[in-house]
Amino acid sequence: MDNKSQPIFAHTMDHVDSNETKLCEVAKHPFGIFVVYLQVGVGLILAVGLSYFLLPSVMDDTSQAFLYANLFALVAFAFSIVGVILTSLIYRQNRLVVTDRNITQILQYGLFSRKVSQLNMVNVEDVTALQNGIFQTMFGFGDLKIETAGEQVNFHYTYCPRPGYYAKIILNAREQILGQNDGDIRVASAPTTTAPIVAPTTAPDTTISE
Repeated sequence: MDNKSQPIFAHTMDHVDSNETKLCEVAKHPFGIFVVYLQVGVGLILAVGLSYFLLPSVMDDTSQAFLYANLFALVAFAFSIVGVILTSLIYRQNRLVVTDRNITQILQYGLFSRKVSQLNMVNVEDVTALQNGIFQTMFGFGDLKIETAGEQVNFHYTYCPRPGYYAKIILNAREQILGQNDGDIRVASAPTTTAPIVAPTTAPDTTISE
């Protein structure tokens, strides 16, 4: 098949190539989006509560004040639902894809803001799993930090479920690919020697004839 007829998505970083084996795909822990839900809920309660409390005190017609308060509460609730849905969709797009060759980090900042970074497994220097606080310990999530060699940007994946487990997967893949590379170098650099062929020597005939 001609390369021009292949889909363009086959050449993007966030897709696994045919010569790679996907080891895991890590989505962010639900606790991160739960915090957003909690913030939206508290904000909605405060806004609606203040509208019901303040409007009757500043308006002469109490029935008209409650009508405006009900209208404001309905609009605020609708905007909150839309915001929660969009935030959930954006949050679920964040993920970490680990193959036997590369690590791809996909960070979705907004509907039209996205960052995709890829790191070759050979360039991984160290992997650290961090869990701080009671919530991270209780719910089993934390930060996964992947340190790279040279001037390459380190990966910092927050709200990672079971960070110790996925850190071990990455370290095992790194050890395996480094072992394969070392083996290839040894085979390629090993000199081949051929022993010279020496013709057998025959002892001179020392028989004395009478």
